[in-house]
Amino acid sequence: MQAFETLDYFIHLRVHEVRSPDRKGYLYGWCYCKLGWHHIFLVDSIFDSSRPLYRNHVLFLDVLKKSMLGRLPVFCLIMLVGLTSQTAVAQLTSEVKDSLGKLVDDAKSELDSSKLPDAVSAKAEMLEKIDEVNSYFDQHTSDDNRDAWLGYLELESLEEELAQEGLGSELAREATALRDRLIGTTPGLELTVLQELRQTVQALISAIRFKDRDNAIKMLDGQLSVLAKLVESADEIPTPDQFSAISLRVDLLASARQSSELIEGFRQVFGLPNIAVRVSGDFLDQVVGREVSRTEPVKDVILGTSLTGTAVMTGNVSAKLIPSETTAQVEVNLTGTVDTKNNGVNGPVRLKSVSEGKVSLTRLLTINENGVDFGETESDVSITTKITDMTAKSDLALRVGKKQSAKKKPQADRIAKEKLRRRVTEQFEAEMDGLRENASSKLLSKAEPVLERLSLTPPQQNWSTSQDLLSAEITFRSSAQLSAVNAPTAFETGYLFSAQVHESVVENAFSIILAGRTLNKDRLNELLENAGAPQSEVPDEDEESSFEISFSRSRPVIFESRGDKLRVGLRGTRFAQGDRAPLNKAMEITANYEVVLDQAKNPVLKRVGDVDVDFPRERLSIRDAGLKPIIQKEFAKIFPELILDQSIKIAEDAELETLRGREFRGSEIHLKSGWLSIAFQ
Repeated sequence: MQAFETLDYFIHLRVHEVRSPDRKGYLYGWCYCKLGWHHIFLVDSIFDSSRPLYRNHVLFLDVLKKSMLGRLPVFCLIMLVGLTSQTAVAQLTSEVKDSLGKLVDDAKSELDSSKLPDAVSAKAEMLEKIDEVNSYFDQHTSDDNRDAWLGYLELESLEEELAQEGLGSELAREATALRDRLIGTTPGLELTVLQELRQTVQALISAIRFKDRDNAIKMLDGQLSVLAKLVESADEIPTPDQFSAISLRVDLLASARQSSELIEGFRQVFGLPNIAVRVSGDFLDQVVGREVSRTEPVKDVILGTSLTGTAVMTGNVSAKLIPSETTAQVEVNLTGTVDTKNNGVNGPVRLKSVSEGKVSLTRLLTINENGVDFGETESDVSITTKITDMTAKSDLALRVGKKQSAKKKPQADRIAKEKLRRRVTEQFEAEMDGLRENASSKLLSKAEPVLERLSLTPPQQNWSTSQDLLSAEITFRSSAQLSAVNAPTAFETGYLFSAQVHESVVENAFSIILAGRTLNKDRLNELLENAGAPQSEVPDEDEESSFEISFSRSRPVIFESRGDKLRVGLRGTRFAQGDRAPLNKAMEITANYEVVLDQAKNPVLKRVGDVDVDFPRERLSIRDAGLKPIIQKEFAKIFPELILDQSIKIAEDAELETLRGREFRGSEIHLKSGWLSIAFQ
């Protein structure tokens, strides 16, 4: 394509608006033109901010198109408004910071104690929900299972505290303990009644937190001041600590039922997808594509002639991506030929015939967050037939037979063509029935129970296709959480498929699963195993007794992907093991990785040095220091020396025959700007 294509051809914006106290609007978003997606920041001197704008709506640039700018080449427009490629731009520019700062100022003036969670209502709703849970297990399960669940939930202790006056610290401890028991991997925690119980106890925890309304408003005002300073000092791509600190305060305001406009404004700025999965068209064609060779018996009747014989079909199935911005569209094609040899009988006449059919079948699959929609099969079929021999018991019968066959041939060919079209279409659709059954429900249906058990919000999915790539851009966050401000790095070479994960995914997940919780060794290993963490294959012959760790409320899991380095780890506030006195100090247990090439020149992640145990801003006694090597030893098993050093191997009995036994290796790894990006070949 030519770089000088004018703006009139194709350009639009996804626009967000942040309004300042004087109601002037600052607009920012992404510009799409023939050169690709780019970030753009536009102030109200360009647009009249009084125009109604809606988040994520696509607006044509009527103002620019009607002005002189509308006739400038696209590359000139890019230079005028300062666009750069999406792989290099951060969104926390000084203008965005000013806009967010004004939102904070507005929020400070609008703090309202009447909006805070009501303690009396929260206690009443909690008691009502406990009754519903007891009633549910009485009615819907066996006595043994009911007793097991109620024993696990331990609702009696919370009920006793709810019966007391006020909102004491013991009630807060019991409510928090129940909330923690309701977050895990135990099958059944996804039951609606238990999810509602978790939401109700979380509301109770918030009511306890803000029980002193006057002090709560003062505290929130102070936290808004801190938030303003955090925004002002934040990097254009915020560091993980900056992101976590901002995110914690947005969540605090949400739990206090305050500052809805501020929360929405921050979620718009920190609103880019934080997971990107892409599949190349070539790989899709490898998975779907195959040669077709099929021989089948023929037994049919056409215009009174009984036919028997064989039909041989040869052809190819292929997949083609259809460009689409709002859904992913895959066109599956079957092209081939069907050759038949038949013997026919019609009264005294015997004949031999051959036919050659050409078939082209197409079916469009449309993928979105609800699953896969299978369009109607479109077919293009042609057939030519030829009688190679005809015999009869008499010359008269033979002459009549030849005359009738010539007369009825056009009609017979039409019937044969329709029968061929129907037969190959039914076969084509039957072969896709298995895929249809697996894809008819939501694509995340298998993952949803796990997410619900862990109190995680199912992610928003945006599917699209270009000529070369099928893409799923996923935003993983709850209604009070943030996501990315910058897009991931582009890969330098081609690939079959790729996955890119932003730091905010880990922050959002584990701030719910682990923040503030205390877990023993077995429970921690169970959670990490379900999260996909690598497990040690070497048994520990000198294993110490089980330990217990309390996680920090801020960034309980460390995940930093920056400057070609990956830093992963855990943050704790307490560590205890055996009969030793517990270590009650802030700690970070981390490992650093970098990309290296193995002997086969494949990129892998290699740990740099040993697992590090650090105590930020803490001074250790001699006794406390003795626990450091123990902590280091226990957690060294969680962080292996190499990651991605093994290929991904598909099982020999995989449903898709074209994938059986195939192996894939990482071909490119990037650790940049908050994104872990891995491409596979």
